Amino acid sequence: MNDRRSFPRKRRRLLVDIVVEDRTSSGFTWDLSHTGLFISSQYVPKTGERLRAFLHLPTGRRVECFGTVVRSRRVPTALAEGSGNQGFCIALAGYFEEYARFLSALP
Repeated sequence: MNDRRSFPRKRRRLLVDIVVEDRTSSGFTWDLSHTGLFISSQYVPKTGERLRAFLHLPTGRRVECFGTVVRSRRVPTALAEGSGNQGFCIALAGYFEEYARFLSALP
């Protein structure tokens, strides 16, 4: 299968707070890239929804990013095993300097 991604993904588990309209939820990142991220969460917003994500970096800092849900994956509770089974992918809406700096520093 040909991978058409512009930027490689880096697997990292970071706590993330998700805000969609007036709803707030939490989850964990599954993988990160310069253009988006996959969030594993019980709450899965609809494709096309815009949201704010607050990533909790290992340094203790909290980075705010905005994006749009481009893909989602729902798994019945009985079949879910471990993180990464259910969640969604967001395409970042712009450049977020602190996030980009953190991502660039990862091995």
